[in-house]
Amino acid sequence: MNNILVIGATGPQGRAVAEQLIDKGVRVRVLAREPAKADDLAALGAEVVQGDLDDPASVAAALEGQNGVFLTVAFFTGSHTQARNVIEAAAKAGIQRIVWNVAGRIPEQDIGNPAMDKWRPILADMKASGVPYTILQPTVYMENFLNPAITQEVRDHDVLAYPMPDEAHTQWITHQDTAAYTVAAFEHPGDDSMIVDVCGPEDLTGGQIAERFSRALGRSITFRPMPPEEFADTFPAGMDPEPIVRHYKNVFANPDMMTSNVDHQQALDILAIEPLTFEDWVRKYRDAFTRA
Repeated sequence: MNNILVIGATGPQGRAVAEQLIDKGVRVRVLAREPAKADDLAALGAEVVQGDLDDPASVAAALEGQNGVFLTVAFFTGSHTQARNVIEAAAKAGIQRIVWNVAGRIPEQDIGNPAMDKWRPILADMKASGVPYTILQPTVYMENFLNPAITQEVRDHDVLAYPMPDEAHTQWITHQDTAAYTVAAFEHPGDDSMIVDVCGPEDLTGGQIAERFSRALGRSITFRPMPPEEFADTFPAGMDPEPIVRHYKNVFANPDMMTSNVDHQQALDILAIEPLTFEDWVRKYRDAFTRA
């Protein structure tokens, strides 16, 4: 596909997708509510258009002349309606493939968490649209540990804090590797639709993550389960903390919510990506966790 619209490119997931598509020589169009936030992508060669997912007309205009569309919906603030606007416009525009990064795993039934309960109706709309799709279900992002409050505690106290019980084990993945899976999905031949669980190569508890940090940083790091309320306080002012607190309280009450058992080889067989280990990721961002 030569012309792909990237939605969410001013966020870390969409930005990584846009950059990798541009590197592949794809003509990338970026939809942004505030185009100035995508100036760096424009400098790389992306076409930036103003639009809003809540405005169907602007979405339809952005899809004109495109072959594919990358979709991501903000975890806490995005809506089913926003995704439906994209899916309906894609069907009318004759889009050849939608790649949707769920940024999680679609639950089999409503779980009482609006952030995740919106995914099932989005999936239903996707299936009904007639547009070929690839749905990527990543585990949890290593980049979550770049939260300034988390990096500061590692630097100042050699403590790695995150809102998860230590017994939960997760196959963490990076934004860059998820973007690589996205690019591979657009390159995948045929018009079949698929749902692919994607993850990193290691299944780690909090304590095991701290061990990777220790090896990468050359000093002893210990893990601390961070209370959900404390984690919510690290988010920007104006962001409603209630959904964040509720989500992570559910994680502590039910560690299986964050526990992943993804068949790593299955994703590799389909999309042929070799994801980064946690230790190598920490080495990449070593300066963020190292005292000046």
